[in-house]
Amino acid sequence: FAAASVAYQRVLAVEPKNLDALHGMAAISLRQGQAVAAGEYYRRALEADPRDVLAQVWLIGMQGRIDPLLAESRLKVLLSFQPGLCYANFVLGNLYATQKRWREAQAAFFRAYSAEPGDPDILFNLAVSLDQLRLAGQAAHYYRLALLAAESRSAAFDRNQVAVRLGDLEH
Repeated sequence: FAAASVAYQRVLAVEPKNLDALHGMAAISLRQGQAVAAGEYYRRALEADPRDVLAQVWLIGMQGRIDPLLAESRLKVLLSFQPGLCYANFVLGNLYATQKRWREAQAAFFRAYSAEPGDPDILFNLAVSLDQLRLAGQAAHYYRLALLAAESRSAAFDRNQVAVRLGDLEH
């Protein structure tokens, strides 16, 4: 992340409205637990391109901590125009999960998975929602897929904890 951050900062010094660099810095900030910094990069991305759906989705998701009903409404509006929008479904699923609305979370995560089947975090969240619904066999299947996907892509979850949970489900 350090090398990527330096590279993105170099790009932004020359091109302050470069969406790839702004998205990259936002993603790094999120991985490092710096939500405020990520929000600032996404706000800058929206200033550069007001139609930037990724920035809109993540800012709505961050807003969901403050006003979940408004965030849910805004995400549903976006999804009414683009129902297969992966990140909007992922953020909506996370919003439902924080409210323990597991059936709705599972449905949103499954739509995100349909759009991006190799994303380990989507697979993990789908598994958690199925686990919460007490669908152990299906949850185990998606936990296995999440671990497999995490071998080739960065993942936000703790692989060891997932392996332990998977072991519990399989016995």
